[in-house]
Amino acid sequence: MDVNNFLQSEATQFVGTAAANTIGLVIGTIHEDIKELLEIPDEYQAISIVSSRTGTVAQAIAIDDAVKAVNAKLLRFEMAIDAGKQCGQGCLFVLGAENISDARRLVEIALEQIDYWAACIYVNEVGHMESHVTPRAGEILHQIFGTPLGKAFGVIGAAPAGIGIVAVDQCMKAAPVDIVWYGSPSHNLTMMNEFSAGISGDVSAVQKALEAGKEVGCELLRVCGITPISITKVHEVCGTDYVKESYTPTSCLKPKEE
Repeated sequence: MDVNNFLQSEATQFVGTAAANTIGLVIGTIHEDIKELLEIPDEYQAISIVSSRTGTVAQAIAIDDAVKAVNAKLLRFEMAIDAGKQCGQGCLFVLGAENISDARRLVEIALEQIDYWAACIYVNEVGHMESHVTPRAGEILHQIFGTPLGKAFGVIGAAPAGIGIVAVDQCMKAAPVDIVWYGSPSHNLTMMNEFSAGISGDVSAVQKALEAGKEVGCELLRVCGITPISITKVHEVCGTDYVKESYTPTSCLKPKEE
């Protein structure tokens, strides 16, 4: 498939794309067999779909923000071992809406927000480090991570999983915050080589904690490879060849041709 043509798709289901290889789609009238397979309640005739190959938290926070503005409900959330050829996860979100207009608007808002939140994901040829803070968790984050509604919420995680444990430990030592969720290869992350934690507390404390964890996590990744780069900057720093080769910034290590 020609990616350039796909990004300009005229398919009515296509809404747009965002960072982290995220695609946003809608279905205005769901086939009854699909409704049954996905266990979609009869009250929802339209669905919003947000699916990515890299990350989950950036998409979750973006959708949490979108649901605050559009009447929709999270019906299905899944993570998969993916992240291109990196260790980590991809994701699938399916949300129900009463009409196609709401379904499309939700995806549009979410895609805009994903471009912002994905900047907090840093990668190199070894793994990744991410930390995200939102000042007020809504229904989506509560449903997925069990975090208290209306309180500041952050997620910090890294891959390989060992680096994530050290980052979370440093995070907890830096400020008075609470762990409300965690994921490891055998718990909540479907055998992904990552360790992450959901943090709740005062917004300034959550920010301080995650900054400390991010610093040590990025330093440990740098020991194993190049300095981690925001995934929104990899094309700019490494060039487009890295996408064709392996979806890691390994091409940054190669000398540039004259």
